[in-house]
Amino acid sequence: MSITSKTLLHMIGQDEALVDHDFVSALFQGALVQATELESTDVEDVASWGHRELMRAVLVLVATDIAGGGEEPSRWLQASERFVYALTGMQGVGGLFSSEGNLNSPPDTAFTINDLCSAVSLVDGADDSVRGRWSGIRQQLEGIALRAAPALATGGVHTPNHRWEVASALAGLNALWPDAKVRARAELWLAEGIDIDADGLYSERSGIYAAEVTNPSLLNIARDLDKPELRDVVLRNLRAYVALVEDDGEVENVHSRRQDQRLAYDVELFLTPLRQLAIEHSDAELAGLAAGIVSRGLRHPGRHLAELLRHPAIGRRLPLAVEAPLAHETFYEASKLLRVRRGSVSASLFAGSDFARTGHISSGLANSATLVRARRGSAVLRSVRLAPTFFSMGCIRPQSLDRIENGAVLRETRRSGYYEPLPVGSPRDLSEPVSEGRYFASMDFENRSVDAMALTTVVTATVDDRGVSLGFSFEGVATRYAVELVFDGELAVSGAEPLSGVDAGPGWWLRGGAAEVTGSGSGATIEAAGFDDVYPDFDEGEIFGYVGGNDDIPGTRLLLSGSTLTPSTLRLNLV
Repeated sequence: MSITSKTLLHMIGQDEALVDHDFVSALFQGALVQATELESTDVEDVASWGHRELMRAVLVLVATDIAGGGEEPSRWLQASERFVYALTGMQGVGGLFSSEGNLNSPPDTAFTINDLCSAVSLVDGADDSVRGRWSGIRQQLEGIALRAAPALATGGVHTPNHRWEVASALAGLNALWPDAKVRARAELWLAEGIDIDADGLYSERSGIYAAEVTNPSLLNIARDLDKPELRDVVLRNLRAYVALVEDDGEVENVHSRRQDQRLAYDVELFLTPLRQLAIEHSDAELAGLAAGIVSRGLRHPGRHLAELLRHPAIGRRLPLAVEAPLAHETFYEASKLLRVRRGSVSASLFAGSDFARTGHISSGLANSATLVRARRGSAVLRSVRLAPTFFSMGCIRPQSLDRIENGAVLRETRRSGYYEPLPVGSPRDLSEPVSEGRYFASMDFENRSVDAMALTTVVTATVDDRGVSLGFSFEGVATRYAVELVFDGELAVSGAEPLSGVDAGPGWWLRGGAAEVTGSGSGATIEAAGFDDVYPDFDEGEIFGYVGGNDDIPGTRLLLSGSTLTPSTLRLNLV
């Protein structure tokens, strides 16, 4: 089974010379494998799927059938009937679906409805034979959609990206089954304005949600509600991500306010918007990013195939891509993130945690204490963190980033102290716990004088074509500190000794001036100066420890120990 040239020309609507045959073929061949796996899924396995998985499976099967010219339609149709039957049984009496703890959830329902609208649109736009054999499935999907529409037109959301997912679902519903109330609700969400910052990132600063939710939703709305200005928003976001994607496709998310700040996320699901806007704007940088995604192989070909069938222009040839210069920097000022490229070394210098402003570690905030990340080929320095011994406040999270040649200076000042007695006759309320910033107590903190203590940490980081140089200096109270280095993978370590003690955790103590980590064709050499021979105490902070948690970063971990009275330096060569 293959996509014929005739089918390609019908989809693209252009001269065959304009068609990116390799791209289209890669999508179809991958989708065919995916559809075959879906068709053979056991009933028991399907029973464990959620509503979003079920609807996505139907969309992939519809797209594969249409693209394949209907040579073996019964296989895809029978599997889809099972999936739609299960999907119908999951819909609540009010028209909404639930996902885990999100009960009767408009945003979770919107994800499924967006795929449903795509599937119905594909069927409606297909030839008579396809429409005929999928008519029963379409009728069932229409029933699900119309039961969900009133609830989506009145329901709320949790997070910023949910607004656009719901608005997209409403716009798709209105395009297929026009309803003034449904359209008005989508317009009401859009009236809040799109939450994009000066860097071109959405307020959640999340690669996952930009790729999987906001960008595709805004492009759908732009089409279904005739709002072409939303494509300009997506274009700004995609251009911002060009400097955030590593050579292997990993998206830098250390600055994210969502769960991907701790995850390695691939750029693949940016693919359709990248191709669409690269072609529309003849953008060579976006074209290069899109081409790299396909060259590394696709994990979600069926999804991309469905998008191709709905938006044939993305199947045109990309504009000629350009390679990024070997030395360049991109500063995301709103996120306090500096991306530096020197030859084959790529690095991130970060001072944009929300902790300094809020005093909280929480979902929806940028929590990472990682100061520096760097990579060279397959050698990845996943994190550099620094933890002073200072009132159990844990790792530093800098408040400022000042650019210097080839790098930046990161600064944090933390304060605490000891409270004096309340003045005689002063107003006081000692009945209920109130926040001191670090903790709660019945102490009426705001009416007390404080014997203040402070510690300023200065980290100077520079990048060259071999790795990263780091300098650590301090001002204020004398204390100790520990630096943590984490490298990706289970690597062999020489020049350091294993950490010991009940609370030490896995890892190594670099006591001397040099160490080496090696494994799987990559590694690093480490040169240290100004550290000492006192066992390192790396305290992640009471904010984690009090609830029995931790902020561990997976990988090969090395600790160094020092005194704030003595400046120290590190040289990390990635090989």
